[in-house]
Amino acid sequence: MATLLGHGPEARAALPSHGVDQHAGPAAAGIHAHDRGKADAEPSLVDLETELAHAANVRGARDLLVRIERIRQKDLAPTTNLLLKRAQDDLDAQRPLDAVQDMDDALLLQPDEEVLWRNRAQARLAAANPDGAVADLGVALHHDGRDVTAWKILEETEEQRGDWQAAWKAWQHVLQLDPTTPDADHETQRLRLKAFGQPT
Repeated sequence: MATLLGHGPEARAALPSHGVDQHAGPAAAGIHAHDRGKADAEPSLVDLETELAHAANVRGARDLLVRIERIRQKDLAPTTNLLLKRAQDDLDAQRPLDAVQDMDDALLLQPDEEVLWRNRAQARLAAANPDGAVADLGVALHHDGRDVTAWKILEETEEQRGDWQAAWKAWQHVLQLDPTTPDADHETQRLRLKAFGQPT
């Protein structure tokens, strides 16, 4: 089952709830104005991504991924969040083309949000449109080349396209950005064999 954040339960856990607190883009700016000390203390997306690259254990890395996803989605408008949730529901119901349409609508509303390009790529991959997924991931990674989830989706997409060397390159980025990635050794061996064949 595809999820809009990439892979498995960790990815689903990283998806914030769609409650009122997730729609606080303008309000957050007001908070910063009143409490600059606290705002300055909050780590940035870059800070958290750097911390993830040096995470010592899986649990710490999963916590960082949850925080990173919250930052990525903090500026999404309520309507965009609803479309995101609807797209996930469509994927869960195995309606990937409907999910793509939902993400098309979300991108019309907020085309500058990197996470939406990444999520449409996931929907396009589920809809057996890997070329479209690669195009969307190009935009997402142009916005943030350290988005480990985007690199994971790219690796999966290149597998579907049968471009094993491109999948290998994407996987190297995943390992660099999140060294605690589950089953990394097994996946590295599998991809190396597919990309380069049996060593002589």
